[in-house]
Amino acid sequence: MEEQLLERLNAAALALKIQKPFDGRTTLATNKQGKKWKRRDPDALQGMVWHQELGWGSIEAVARYHTGPDSHLHAGGVESIAYTFAIRKNGQVVLCNDLDRAPWSQGYAGRKGDENAEFLSVMFEGFFQGTGVDDPSAGHPNDRQLLSGLVLWRICQDLWKWKAGDLYGHFLFGKPACPGDTLQTVVEAVRFNAPKKRKRKFTTVRQRQQGLKDCGFYKWKVDGLWGPGSRAALIAFQKECGLAADGLWGPNTEAALLGKLEE
Repeated sequence: MEEQLLERLNAAALALKIQKPFDGRTTLATNKQGKKWKRRDPDALQGMVWHQELGWGSIEAVARYHTGPDSHLHAGGVESIAYTFAIRKNGQVVLCNDLDRAPWSQGYAGRKGDENAEFLSVMFEGFFQGTGVDDPSAGHPNDRQLLSGLVLWRICQDLWKWKAGDLYGHFLFGKPACPGDTLQTVVEAVRFNAPKKRKRKFTTVRQRQQGLKDCGFYKWKVDGLWGPGSRAALIAFQKECGLAADGLWGPNTEAALLGKLEE
């Protein structure tokens, strides 16, 4: 699946004229004696969490710190950088770990331990302004990073069929300053402003004919005239759904048609 992800990221990079993705799994610092990450089923991934680098200077520097003897993650270091992906300041998406590794996990909303280990963690290179950050050197992610982050999210969302609410910021896991104000705003925009499907209505004859036509029951022109053909189509639909085949339009028929169209 890693190769499929990189291929789609590469295609998106070419189309949008942004930096091509990079496979950093063999180039970033590792520690064979470090604590091993929990293994997971990549097909069962539940969402994505955005982080910021917090001033280490580069992805490579973070990897050296995480795997080194002074790592706060574990005495003696961990086996690899604690993120699945990272996004450089030039917008390049870097694959940092195999998808079957759970390199970052933390309790969330009352959950403890590594119960949220089934998330892809993404680190944005840079030191960004956020809640509790009182440092004039802190800035914001640039447009290239934001575009690449959203491209990565959209590709993963499509692959795993995630909902808009499956994108998180580290701030939702008790880290107010991470991933910073700008990324937090983007996360919240994705989570809470997802386009909503308009519920179809069947208040007119045309709408009812079109609904029956879309389900394959009405074979004639949608003309807004309720005649024998329309009634026959409705009865056939009612029989198919196990409803009373009386040719009358009621709430049960409408609910069944809505359900059929949303399948």
